[in-house]
Amino acid sequence: MDSAVELVKAKFKEILPVSVWLPAYDRKWLKPDVIAGLTMAAISIPMLMAYAELAGLPPQYGLYAGIAAGFAYFFFGTIKHLNIGPSSSQAILTASVVGILAAGDPDEYVALAGMVALMVGLIFIASRILKLGFIVNLIPVSVFKGFLAGVGITIIVGELPKLFGIESTSGDFYTKLFYLLGNLDATNLYTLGLGILLAFLLGWFGKKYPRLPSPLMVVIVSIVMMSLTNLQDRGVDIVGEIPAGLPSLSVPKVEYTDITALVPLAFSLWIITFLDGTSVGKIFENKYEYKVDKDQELVAYGSSNIAAGLFSGFPVAGSFSRSMINDNVGAKTLVAGMLGALLIAVVAMWFTGMFYNMPMVVLAVLIIWSVISMVDFAELHRIRMFSGWEFAIAMLTFAIVLLIGVLEGVLVGVLIAFVYVIYRISHPHIAVLGRVPGSEQYKDIARHSENESIQGVLIVRADAPLIFANCVTIKETITEMMDAEEGIELIILDLQSSPMLDISAADMLKELHRTLRKRGIEFRIANPTGQAIDALEISEMDEEGGPVGEDVSINGIVEEYMSWKVVRMAEAEQDSSQKTDDDTDEPEEEEPGPAEDEDDNDEGESSIRDPPDGTSEGNEPSGPKD
Repeated sequence: MDSAVELVKAKFKEILPVSVWLPAYDRKWLKPDVIAGLTMAAISIPMLMAYAELAGLPPQYGLYAGIAAGFAYFFFGTIKHLNIGPSSSQAILTASVVGILAAGDPDEYVALAGMVALMVGLIFIASRILKLGFIVNLIPVSVFKGFLAGVGITIIVGELPKLFGIESTSGDFYTKLFYLLGNLDATNLYTLGLGILLAFLLGWFGKKYPRLPSPLMVVIVSIVMMSLTNLQDRGVDIVGEIPAGLPSLSVPKVEYTDITALVPLAFSLWIITFLDGTSVGKIFENKYEYKVDKDQELVAYGSSNIAAGLFSGFPVAGSFSRSMINDNVGAKTLVAGMLGALLIAVVAMWFTGMFYNMPMVVLAVLIIWSVISMVDFAELHRIRMFSGWEFAIAMLTFAIVLLIGVLEGVLVGVLIAFVYVIYRISHPHIAVLGRVPGSEQYKDIARHSENESIQGVLIVRADAPLIFANCVTIKETITEMMDAEEGIELIILDLQSSPMLDISAADMLKELHRTLRKRGIEFRIANPTGQAIDALEISEMDEEGGPVGEDVSINGIVEEYMSWKVVRMAEAEQDSSQKTDDDTDEPEEEEPGPAEDEDDNDEGESSIRDPPDGTSEGNEPSGPKD
């Protein structure tokens, strides 16, 4: 009974990390957490409203999502400095699909947005149960950065009409771009002038007073200007009345056909949300050396999205920019995030009237300001310098987002990522190794031209695990390398860079060994890992191709081969000398005695076999063996 209770307690602590760290909360952390909570609330309120507008929803729904997600993450999260809530990429993805399904019905739009958040949350919980979190690690940086750049430019183009005071339109990137260019003559100069001024102030506040919440400062300035001037009469749109209060708990009501249509969107948001959160978590894990539980983060993101969906919100994720600010202002624990969510709730309940005169253009300015960093030209340039292939993949993902759409960009980007991973695994780099002069080490000759090749020996290394996806390619490559060189008597495969070896690869090595023996070439394996040794022993490779063990090195095999060469050369010279003496002296034929037979059999005995064209019957192929 006691063991069962302890098990339940341990499981409870695992699911609710707050039950572990909150009782140990240090009171000296309270002041910095309160300051950080106040700051984050001040920054988040205008940003959450802006992201709601980007998602196609009224401003208050951004507040609802931020409140619900903030409280849920407080209980389930493990990243102490993470600020969670709506973000630009989640908002634009939601709008790209929900806007089409809702067909102009505002109530349907709210229900669909909430259902998407609920579905994303359930996918996170299911992925935790099924341990599918590793999938996100298969998305390369090139795909992610290309996607973000495409999304960033799409968002900016979509927000520019609001900056120019032009009525917005729906559609893909090029539809919005050509619409903007075709309607520039309808620009409201007052809206454009105010937007440029607010953008300047946003940058100025951020540079001059970095510790102040510059988004809130700009919002306050814009409200004051609208209240003291007649800009509204000049065509500058305002937010207007924002309903006060908090939504009640409810499950969004949508048709089944709509749910099935939302599945691709939900999976795309799951991938992007987990990628965002993982990248933020790595930063703080390295900086503060505390453990981020990735499995528990699946539960945390899942519960945050479920909470947002149940309280009239829309999909949420960890915000990189707001999390960095949270850290910079001194946050110590998730108490800061919870206090921020609490203050946002207070504003939503009683103080939404303060935002009545907030101009719509300030939301466009805040959105553009927040997504500029998504178009990371420096990172794209780094990818280009690192690998032309990876840069091409980034650009392909970028182009798909612009040409086809944001959701399609995610799905095709994921497909590209999987194809890229499969290609890299199935076509590993195979290096030809040579001896480092004056040492017993062997390294890639292509990278170190001064390394020495061993005559008659081909030493190769596959820089990848040996599995079913690449074993045929590796065998063919080794065969081609062997055919390209004459006089190869020994091939050594270095497994130092191959930590894994499956049954398909083990069978391939066994088949390769038999093929080479028929051609009079010995095949040996060096530096196998423990797992590879087990696989080779099970496949009986050690019985056919010589010993396999962690102590079998390239240099040991080469020295054994060189000793064998010396013995064979001595034997060849002795045979040549004996033949000359026989031709000269013409001795009488005598039957060899027992002792002479024994000496002949023992002479030159080693772990290297005689060449197949030797003079004795039953000679084995050349090369080392056990």
